Formats: sequence, C-alpha cells, structure tokens
Amino acid sequence: MNNPWKLATIGLALTGVTALSTGLTTAYLVRPNSEGMVSQAVAAPIPATIQPAVSRAVVAPAVATRPAAPRVVRTAAVQTVADDCSTGGQRAMKIAKPGLIGTLAGAGLGAVGGAIADGGKAAGKGALIGGIAGAALGGGYGAYKTQQECGTIFGN
Repeated sequence: MNNPWKLATIGLALTGVTALSTGLTTAYLVRPNSEGMVSQAVAAPIPATIQPAVSRAVVAPAVATRPAAPRVVRTAAVQTVADDCSTGGQRAMKIAKPGLIGTLAGAGLGAVGGAIADGGKAAGKGALIGGIAGAALGGGYGAYKTQQECGTIFGN
C-alpha cells in the first residue's frame, strides 16, 4: 500500500464497524421489557411422592410418580398506544428520524467504501449510493416501529 490515506481509511472503517457492533449489542442486551409482552409466572411444582418398598423376602421395586411439570400462569396482554401517535405529523417524524440517521450513516459508510475501492472520485458515488440505501432502510425501519407502537402508519 503506497497511499497512507487508504490505510487510514481502512483503520477508520474497522474502528467504526467495531464501535457500531459493540453499541448495538449493548443496546440490545440492556433494553427494557416492553409492557405489551405477556408475562409468565412459574408456580411451584407439586412435590413427588415416593412409595416405600415392601420389606419381605422378595423386594418389590419402589414406584415413584413423575414430578408434575411446572404450571405456567399467563396474564392478558394490554395493548397501549404511545403518546406521540395522535397526529399524522408525529407519526411522520417517527418515520423520518430513523430515515435521516440511516441516510447519514449510509452516506458515511458509502464514502469510506468508495474511497477504499477507487480513491477520491468514487467516494462521492459511494456516498450517494449509501445515502439512498440508508434512507430507504432507515425509513422502512421507522415505518415498522411506527406500525408496532401506534397500530397504524397512515392514521385511522
């Protein structure tokens, strides 16, 4: 590698991917439980009874009953709608925010990828393609989350 900028770009890309994957993994592991999920409580199992063996010349094998499987108590799920779902503008913002973040991240990663592949000229093309792809994916994710939280994307 004769170009030190290419090596620096590769180093930045690796560092960015590492930071992104670490952040996403941490956010996934420490996420709060949602209220809409069904909670399960396990009741204490019923103790097994064991019959004593007969003490005679011929000993019959002890017969044990199988322990009962734990009983699962299910509670009804409560459907709640987020406070910021009342107007179309609020729902549009819930879609636009991830779209904007996806655009910025896609443009940055596309520029880095283009610079690695073909130098400075391809960085602009990579940024354009990455920005479009990031906007589509981020907007799609925002629409999905809006559908899950509000019950609808377009309104009643």
